[in-house]
Amino acid sequence: MTYVSERRPQDSSSVETLDLAGDLDLEAQLTLTESKEEDKAPAHGPATLAADDPENPRNWTTTRRWTINLILGLWVLTLTYSSTAYVVSIPTLMQRYHMSQEVAILGVTLYVLGFAAGPLLFGPASELYGRRAIYATCGLFYSAFGFGTAFAPNAVSLLIFRFFMGFFGSASINNVPASIGDFTTPLERGRHTISYALFAFGGPALGPLASAFIQQDVGLHWNFRVMAIFGAFCSILVALVPETHGPTLLKWRITKEGKAPPPLQFDKIMSIYKVALARPIIYLFTEPVVMLVSIYLSVLYGILYGFFEAFTVVYLEIRGFKGTSFGLTYIALGLGFTIGCIVQWTLGQLLYERSTAVHTAKGLPAQPEARLGAPYIGAIIAPISLFMFAWTAPFPSVHWILPCIAEGLFSFSMLLIFNGFIPYLIDCYQMTAASALATGMASRALVGSVFPLFTLQMYRALTVQGATSLLAGISCLLAPLPFVFRVYGLRMRERSKYAVVNS
Repeated sequence: MTYVSERRPQDSSSVETLDLAGDLDLEAQLTLTESKEEDKAPAHGPATLAADDPENPRNWTTTRRWTINLILGLWVLTLTYSSTAYVVSIPTLMQRYHMSQEVAILGVTLYVLGFAAGPLLFGPASELYGRRAIYATCGLFYSAFGFGTAFAPNAVSLLIFRFFMGFFGSASINNVPASIGDFTTPLERGRHTISYALFAFGGPALGPLASAFIQQDVGLHWNFRVMAIFGAFCSILVALVPETHGPTLLKWRITKEGKAPPPLQFDKIMSIYKVALARPIIYLFTEPVVMLVSIYLSVLYGILYGFFEAFTVVYLEIRGFKGTSFGLTYIALGLGFTIGCIVQWTLGQLLYERSTAVHTAKGLPAQPEARLGAPYIGAIIAPISLFMFAWTAPFPSVHWILPCIAEGLFSFSMLLIFNGFIPYLIDCYQMTAASALATGMASRALVGSVFPLFTLQMYRALTVQGATSLLAGISCLLAPLPFVFRVYGLRMRERSKYAVVNS
């Protein structure tokens, strides 16, 4: 049996016990008996498959790994698409269920709030039971609640079903980057996460565009039915994806070979669960890397979802757009994300390879901070795009193409920033990346769910130019963070209990 650990070796012994505090994977709580002749050093961290093991997902064929990547991306797309496809239905829902606009907007808020609650459970759970089990289970419930929204008899049931759609769907938005980390090497990881980013951010742009035509042609109910059918189809696909989590594959091998130790006692299992569920919260308050990344990305995420409500003020109320014309304004966001993917695929990967080459020439391992080349560009463009939107969008005398260009620049900058920081977290925390990502996802979703609740009031009280300039100012304050990580990232990881020092 071959396994390796992601952490530092400790004392050698014939009985290897992996520390509970250092690893939350269930198999890492098992006591593995090995002969002294194998001379394996125990480890403080997750035991996983060796790099040259043919069953290691990183050794699968390129075609197989990209197929898995595409399926996982579609699973992410169905979740993010449904988050904003609801927006177009708000006026109709207000009439049908006699709701105020604030109550109708809760359909977006509760859905995104589910993003915040779910990762805290499903991130650690995927490290305990593997990725596939979580995807299959959550996909089933996501589909069920999706059809619930399509046939909801009243407003209360609709809003409840929307929350649980977001809750169970969050397993995809959080765990897919961790899965990508399972089957990619650091050099490959950047390009594989680009497809994730495209689906994650393309969905919110596609939602209002597609749903505007669906609702106009076949009505409100079919808008929700399309979401449900799309979700069910992708849930079936993701249930067929093979397990990629190395420690889980190792546990299966141990069990198959009859070398598994006796089942853990109930109190031991409960201790594992407690530590597993606490890990994302611990990371948020004790890991500066996770804390700062979460703050930065949460603000950008909140601005994005606030934008969706601001568009109502700008394009419907001020500029007088109607129906599908309003939906077409979201094309600018989609184009920005798409161009961002192209730039990340080419320039972003080039910057990463050059940075790692410098370290390799010095005999040093590649560092996670090499991921941050593209975020430098995004951090500068984000506030510029917000200021541009602020001072072009609210003036009908200014052609509508200018605020659309500003939207595209903002989505372009968001993709560069997110697609740099997500693999950065994976590189920093590796086998426990799902917990680190869960922390960031929960904080982003919490902020993103709150923004739509006050965006309309803020834009009407401060005006479009004042409110958007305020958001741009906040973005300016946070813009130096990628540069801070470049200088101090290694020191932060050296002082961390959980981060990997050498990639």
